[in-house]
Amino acid sequence: MTDYEFPRTPEIENAYRAAYKALAALAPHAVTAEEETSFPDVLSQFQFLIDRADLATSGQLGPPVSWQAPRLDGDWDLVMSGIDLDNGVHDFDDVQLGTDACEGSNGSWRDSALARAGLVYKRACKWDFPPGEAGVWLVMLAPVSASGGEDEDGPWYFSGRLAGFVVVYDRDEDGAYESVGHIWTATAWQRRGIARRLLAEARSRFPVTSVEEPYTRAGAAFLGACRAPGFPS
Repeated sequence: MTDYEFPRTPEIENAYRAAYKALAALAPHAVTAEEETSFPDVLSQFQFLIDRADLATSGQLGPPVSWQAPRLDGDWDLVMSGIDLDNGVHDFDDVQLGTDACEGSNGSWRDSALARAGLVYKRACKWDFPPGEAGVWLVMLAPVSASGGEDEDGPWYFSGRLAGFVVVYDRDEDGAYESVGHIWTATAWQRRGIARRLLAEARSRFPVTSVEEPYTRAGAAFLGACRAPGFPS
C-alpha cells in the first residue's frame, strides 16, 4: 500500500469546471456532462471541447479570418473576396485574404479558415466530405476590427468572420470554371442575400453552366429562386 493521492486544486478545478460547463452548452453531446465528469477527465477533454465549441461558433458566425484592403471610411459593410487555390492567386480586386485563409497556426490547410468553413458546411448538410484545397473560392467577409496608418494609399488590415462561400471548379480542366460545387452561408448571416450575391459574382466572373448535385432541401429552393444554371426545371 502507498500513500499516493492525486493532489486537490479546488481553485483551478472550479474554474475549469465552470468553463467546461459553459463550453459544453455550445457543443451539446460532444462530451460528458460536467457533473458526471472527474476533474482529470475534464482536463483531458477540455481541448477537444474548445475545438467543438469553436466549430459551433464558426457554424453560426463563420470562422475567423483576416484580410488586407484599402482604408475603409464611413460605415462598414460585408466585403467580397476570393482565392484561386488551383493557381495560388490570393488577390481579388483590391481585397487580399490573409495567410490564415489557407493555413492554420501550424501551417496546414486543416485548421485554415476555408477548411473550417468547409467542415461546418459539411456537418450542416450531412455530406460525406467537406470541400478540399482546390477550385476558386468566392467568400463574403464580415469585418470586426481594422487597423492601419494615416496614409490613404496604404493598406488596412482587417479581421472578422468568413460569413459565406461559393466554390467554382474547372472539372474538365479546359481552363474554364463552369461548375459551382458548393454554396454555404453561416447560420446567423442567412437571409441577407449573401449566397445570392456570391453566386451572381461567380456567374459574372466565370462561364458557369451548372450547379452540382446533390442539393439540400434549402439549397434546392434557393437555386430554384435564383434560376441557377444547371438546376432542373
